[in-house]
Formats: sequence, C-alpha cells, structure tokens
Amino acid sequence: MQIIMPSPSVIPRRASSARARANTTKVLRAIFRNAVDQGLDELSIGEVARLSGLTTGAIYGRYEDSDEMAIELWQSVIRQPFKARLQRSVEFMFANQHNPQSNNKSKISIENPLEAITKDLESPDEIAKLGAEFLVISRRNQTVGEVVIPEVTNWFSEFGLTNTNDPIANATIVIGLSASIGTALRTFVLKSNPNWMTIASGLSAAANEAKPVKIPINSPPPNWVEPETENPVRSALVDAVAEVVAKTGFANATISRIVRRAGVTNGSLYNLYKDKEALTDDAMQIFLNLSSDVNRESNRRAANDLRIDRGLNDSFVLGLLPSRRMWLDFRLECLIASRNHLPTRRRFKQSLERSRDDLTSTMPDLPIEVINLISSGEQAVGIGFTVLETYTSLLRKCDFYSIMAKLSEQNHLLRLS
Repeated sequence: MQIIMPSPSVIPRRASSARARANTTKVLRAIFRNAVDQGLDELSIGEVARLSGLTTGAIYGRYEDSDEMAIELWQSVIRQPFKARLQRSVEFMFANQHNPQSNNKSKISIENPLEAITKDLESPDEIAKLGAEFLVISRRNQTVGEVVIPEVTNWFSEFGLTNTNDPIANATIVIGLSASIGTALRTFVLKSNPNWMTIASGLSAAANEAKPVKIPINSPPPNWVEPETENPVRSALVDAVAEVVAKTGFANATISRIVRRAGVTNGSLYNLYKDKEALTDDAMQIFLNLSSDVNRESNRRAANDLRIDRGLNDSFVLGLLPSRRMWLDFRLECLIASRNHLPTRRRFKQSLERSRDDLTSTMPDLPIEVINLISSGEQAVGIGFTVLETYTSLLRKCDFYSIMAKLSEQNHLLRLS
C-alpha cells in the first residue's frame, strides 16, 4: 500500500502566539465572569465556551474539568491581588503600633494608602469576593485545596502568624485577616459595609494598646446547644442538610443524600418542604437565630458580671467550638450560595438584621451608632474568623481577650453599662 504524505501546504498550522494569547485572555475573562455570576462550584466548560466565543472542544483542550478552570482562575487572576488585600488589612492593624513586635516589623511593607484599605473593607470588589470564596471551597474541594491551602498557609506565616510570635500580635494578625475575609463575604448578602473603616480603626487602636489581661477564672464559656425543633423529622432533616451542605457545598448537596443521612424518605422531606432550597433556608434560619441568641446571652452575662470585654471575646470562643464546626461550615456555604439564590440571600440578610436588633435590646444603654458598629464588626470579623481554621493551627494560642478588653475600654462600653 502506498502511503501518500500530505504536502506542507495542507499540514494544519498552529495558531500564532498573538492569537493564542488573545484566546487565553478571552477564556480567563469568561471563567472569571462565570465564577462571578454563578459561583466557583458552578463553573461550566459549556458556559465558558459561550462567554468566550470559543468551542467546547477548545476549552476541553485547555482544561480537563471545572476544577482545573478554577485553579487557573486562582493562579492567574485571583491569587496576587487577594494576597495583597489580606496583607493591607494586616498592615493596617499594626499601623499605629508604637513598639511593634520584631517578628512583625520585618513582615510589614510600606504604609498603605488610607483610600485603598477603605475600599477593601467597605466596598470589596469581585476579586476579593472570589478570593474569599476560594478559601471556603478549598476546605472540601481536594483538587482546588491542594493548590490553595499550602499557598495561603504560607502567606499567613509571611504576615507574621507564627509560633514564636506574641499571642497579642498573633491575635492582631488574625483579626486583620478575619476583617479582610469577612467584609468580602458579608457583601455576598449586603452590597457594602458602611463605616467599616471606623470599626477597623477602633480594632487597630485597641490591638496596638492592648496589654495582657487574664480572663476571669469564674467566667463561664458561652453556652452552645445543638439546633433542634419540636418535630423529630424536621430536626433530622435540618441536621442532615447542614452536614451534607457543609461537606459538599450548596450546589452539590442532593436530596437523595440528605434524606439518606436523615434516615427518612423523600416523601417525608416533601411533606415539610417545597424543595432543597426551602429546607436549607429553614436550617440556616434556625442556626443563625440560635447563634444570635447565644451571642446576646453572652453579652448579657458579661455585662452583669462586669467583665471588661463586655462579651466581645465570646465570638472568638464560639468560632472555635468543635461542636459548632459543622454548622459554621454550613453557614459559610449558604453565604457563598446566596450569590445566585435570592431566597437564601434574603433570609441571610434578615438574620443579620435580627442579630443587630437583638444586640440593641441586649445593650440598651449604647447609642444606636455604636450598636451598628459593634454589630457590623461582630458579623464580618466573626464570619471571616471561621474561615481561618483550615489555614493555621494557631488560633487557640491567640490572645483575643486582651484586645477586646481594650476595645471595650476605649469605647467606654462598661461605663455605659
């Protein structure tokens, strides 16, 4: 058999480097747009092809699956600006320090413009929100986590979060990280974080003036109880959906898996709920309301005991309780899902507003402006703090109490009580 070699003129040519670069830019923009609109869990090769104007075959030629697209987005678009954002927040927390810890002094670069950190905290952009979302999903997405977790862990060490650092200095770094991540996540539900620069300035001043203070020995820890309802089937479903969503994310939590975990039938679920979203929203509402009740009870008890932090430290204690870990992860998953689930976003917003109103009733002696600042600060720092455990083992060694005591003192919270 004679084999005829193709002439050079019919051998397909590779696209020019300029065209290849242009297509790469198109694809990255499409991945970014898809992630912003639908979330990282719902990245789709078909949707990226549509947005970029290329074929699905062209996209498959670049990426094996959606996880690989997410990793490309992280490495090429999100990683550097998000790291810079986190660093700006940490640096701001130390901006007014008179005698900085030697471990931190070498970690801090130049002083950041006030304008940049204000925008970071009060009006986070889409890169900030996607960066925070990457930190949430990396805990459960092994492929993405293999890339993101070691990198972010190293960042935290670069920022000064180390075993050799002072507990107050480490707490200051953690508060800066929590503020940066939490303000980004909070805007999944609310469009912005008004006056958050005032909160950040107060936290920075307290951190830089704080001296070690011991928590009173007779001060009991916050009293956390597991969420439950009067209906055992509803309780089983609420617990099951929280566990499944925490493990898989909102988009990947199937009804079959939820009812199997709950030990009930599909019919039992549909007797109580219209769909998975309704069940998830119910579980989220129960948890958020219970969390608000626990926080407010801590505030009341701390005020009655004249504890100098007026209960502000309890948010950190509650964020580290092993019994709450599943529920905290569930809350984070619902938060990032609220991007494109309007009922979830509406319920989450209502819960944040209820938490603020509960704080008003718990601290009636405080002006409403102070209440709004405390509530917004507690929400953002509290949410951001619950993301960090995957990336550092040092949270339990931080001295948050001394900083919160100084914050209470500087804002005259005990005097007003």
